[in-house]
Amino acid sequence: MTPFVVLVAKDFRLLLRDRAALLFLLLAPVVVISVAGFSLSAFYGGWEREESRYLLPVVDLDHSEISERFISSLGKSEGIQLIQVEAQEARRLVAETNRAGAALVIPEDFGLDFKKGESVCLTLWIDPVKHIEVLKIKGEVQRVRGGLVAAQVAGRIAVVEVLTYAGDVDFEAVMEDATELAGDLFERSVGLEEASLTSSGTHFNTFDQNVPGFGVTFLLLGMLMGVGLGLADEREWGMLYRLSASPVSASALVTGKVLSRCLVGVLQMLILFVFGHLAFAVCLGRSWLALGLVVVAVSFASSSLGLLIASLAPSRDSVLPLGTIAIMGMAAVGGCWWPITIEPQWLQTVAHLFPTAWAMEAFNDLMLRERQLRDVLPALGALATFGVLYWILGLGIFLRREVLSA
Repeated sequence: MTPFVVLVAKDFRLLLRDRAALLFLLLAPVVVISVAGFSLSAFYGGWEREESRYLLPVVDLDHSEISERFISSLGKSEGIQLIQVEAQEARRLVAETNRAGAALVIPEDFGLDFKKGESVCLTLWIDPVKHIEVLKIKGEVQRVRGGLVAAQVAGRIAVVEVLTYAGDVDFEAVMEDATELAGDLFERSVGLEEASLTSSGTHFNTFDQNVPGFGVTFLLLGMLMGVGLGLADEREWGMLYRLSASPVSASALVTGKVLSRCLVGVLQMLILFVFGHLAFAVCLGRSWLALGLVVVAVSFASSSLGLLIASLAPSRDSVLPLGTIAIMGMAAVGGCWWPITIEPQWLQTVAHLFPTAWAMEAFNDLMLRERQLRDVLPALGALATFGVLYWILGLGIFLRREVLSA
């Protein structure tokens, strides 16, 4: 047992001396757990109960006793913050401001046709990007719809069965006939149809989230290894110092490495999008030019981030732990791993301090909402700003360390 104890003690001593390994082992899980917990707190309705309520605009074109009763029952749902608005305002909240994932429209003569037993249909205007929010709202609407229809079906069945079996009651026949009649009436009574206000379809493909989300994540990781580790190796090998004697400046050499990896990142993202479109029917939107510009912008921001991490890391061994923690946090909070719309509003605001949130917002606007270049100009500007800022800071710190170490 003595050799075993000696080996274990030796490994523990080596681990305690390796600050980079300790940083990764202890800090990385804490960061990811915290970010994931805060991000999903609204979705699971945890300690932020108010944040888990989704805004639902309701357009009542009927104003009957039945429609008011329906709205009143829906307003008691814990997961919904219901407001009554006009049709134009409902469209604005869903399609323009993105504050609501869906809006419910109650048609004219809803109450009258319902009392007559005729088929009526509610309409749910939706934003497919907020598909999880839409599912929750749809579930609450279906619950209230079911209660309303059940009351109607029960009354009609009672009348029909009394007229059919009066004076000669066959309970088995009554139950069988009532069950069949209830099914027919329930399907024909109150329907619910969906209509997208932001795209040509209402169907959400899970790969519409995963392809750009994980594409951005692996783009960041690729830049960390390509730019971050590459520059750290060249710094430790003294290559940049030896190249300073050449006509090309050190700043030009570093910038060239960043731009070359940026082009590799653009190619990587384009291949992923083409693969996603061909293999999983991922929608690429209507403006390929806008999509290409967003890919270039996010690749530039990612390669510049790799430069910044390489500049801040005290040694090569600390590049991966420091970069991995930063990238995991950015990806999680920025909506790369799950829709950012399920996060609490305050965390969505914080997420826009990082390029990942702007990138995913642009991809969602182009691919799911089928918007144009002008609609993603703010996101393009933000990504370009992040890229330039990271490049300036990273280049300045990196060259300063080269001068001090020369």
